[in-house]
Amino acid sequence: MNGRMPQRRRAEVFRLALLALLMAGLAGAGALAAQQAPPAASSAVLRVTTRLVLVDVVVTDKNGQPVAGLTRDDFALLDNGKPQRVGVFSFEQPATRAAQTPAPTLPPHVYSNRAEFHAPDGPPTILLLDLVNTALRDQVYAREQLTQYLATQLKTNQRYAILALGKQLVLLQDFTADPARLRAAIEKYNPQKSIELSRGEPFQLPPDIAASLPAAVLEAIERSNVLRLADATDDRVRITLNALQALARAVAGYPGRKNLVWVSSAFPFTVFPSNPSLLYLTRNYEAEMRRTANALADAQVAIYPVDARGLVGVPDDRAYDANVTSPIGRRGEPIGEDELTRRLPLVVDTQQTMEEIARETGGRAFYNRNDLDTAVARSVEDGSTYYTLGFYPAAENWDGKWHRLEVNLARRGLQARYRRGYYATSRMSAEGKTEGPIGRSEQDVLELLSDPLPATGIRFYALVPPPEPANPMQVDARFRLEAHEVPYESTEDGKRRLTLEFLVAAVSQRGVILTTGGRTFRAELEPEEFQRLEKEGLVLQVPLTLVPGDYARLRLLVRDPVTGLAGAVDVPMSLTVPETPANP
Repeated sequence: MNGRMPQRRRAEVFRLALLALLMAGLAGAGALAAQQAPPAASSAVLRVTTRLVLVDVVVTDKNGQPVAGLTRDDFALLDNGKPQRVGVFSFEQPATRAAQTPAPTLPPHVYSNRAEFHAPDGPPTILLLDLVNTALRDQVYAREQLTQYLATQLKTNQRYAILALGKQLVLLQDFTADPARLRAAIEKYNPQKSIELSRGEPFQLPPDIAASLPAAVLEAIERSNVLRLADATDDRVRITLNALQALARAVAGYPGRKNLVWVSSAFPFTVFPSNPSLLYLTRNYEAEMRRTANALADAQVAIYPVDARGLVGVPDDRAYDANVTSPIGRRGEPIGEDELTRRLPLVVDTQQTMEEIARETGGRAFYNRNDLDTAVARSVEDGSTYYTLGFYPAAENWDGKWHRLEVNLARRGLQARYRRGYYATSRMSAEGKTEGPIGRSEQDVLELLSDPLPATGIRFYALVPPPEPANPMQVDARFRLEAHEVPYESTEDGKRRLTLEFLVAAVSQRGVILTTGGRTFRAELEPEEFQRLEKEGLVLQVPLTLVPGDYARLRLLVRDPVTGLAGAVDVPMSLTVPETPANP
């Protein structure tokens, strides 16, 4: 005997201790919540923050190979041109990562969005198969190439999650290193014609017919084509960026850098009519893209777009026509989704989008190549060896605005790729008008409740016992947050101010939210009360009364309404609540 507790016994002790902690904390933390009143409006907030900004840096030599052996002194980090002290420094590579112990199990009726209960060994990579922005034949080609990659180039220590983006984001396979499960997930991916892409196809007339029509009619047709393309692109951009933001929320709590390989034809950076009289219909998606890129970079996610079109050839002179919304067709042939994605102006514009979002997150874009499997392999390999730099911006720098980051290397001949900036958004900067992602509370809550994936920006435990037989319509969710997960700000009189929203949504078998319940926790804690929070954590109970319906799950959500940080997890609940009989 070596005196060590057997692994199974250690797991059982952990589960019982966690369950006891959740139950015991209710009375203490509930009393703490009850005695706190909303903060007085006159209480001045001290403008300080301990928020850490992380910058993952991939350093390569002139041959594109990763460079090891650099020290903190080899890096100079600038925020809006001002040098910053690197307070956090580490070097990550596959050889130095210790294998994780098997994921612990949770006690009955206890749920959590914490990474240790879900994340297996190895650096994580997400494969996103984009059906919204990709023509049908290119989807088929991408599927073949990904199957080949999984069969020939899969790394043994690499864990992958595979998702498909259609009308909504669908998880085909959660993180695993099992080749058979990954190949099975790819087989579940059914290529399909993109409705959103097809909606942008222009209406065009044969040249001989167009020549007989008045100019005003042709201009009306062109205006309709521009509107059709703009509206369809608006939908594609919205669906795509919402999905990328959901992925950022899902892995924000996972430690270290994550690679997101986005297999797509992408969407254009702008919609810019060729006809000067239609310039008022111009679209520019830079602001939405930057907001999304910032959310990804904050979650340490680097995007690697891989162009599903492969090597884009030029079928004939039509591909050079800059006016893709022209009312006059060449030879009278219609433009389908396949040709539309290969028109030269749109090819260039979508590749610009790939470059921009890769640059903003520290990734790389791969396009105009026929070996998509090799592009995916290089994406995975590229993000596996990197340096992490971290700094604490001064309090006055939390102004809610976009801050440009710059990393300079002391050694010559090396290249560095990293996130290009961040929104300096904190609880303090949210008091005034900002340029960051503030002011979207209702929309953010709706997105979080409808996400197909959990969110891990705020990690928590929840105890959700089944409804009592005597009261089958009543559900109680009991949340517990450890102290370091609770966002707060300090006041001038030494108190800690915090505001958190706790929500529970009951979701039907069809994915419809039937009823919700929630509580908002607001408090200004005295030093001794905050010490108690540090010791016991924050525990809060949210009751929910069910309405008649067939239920599939509960969606549990914790959110800081100021910074937008959030955590969410699903609780399975197969339950039917019948209609209450009417009184005779």
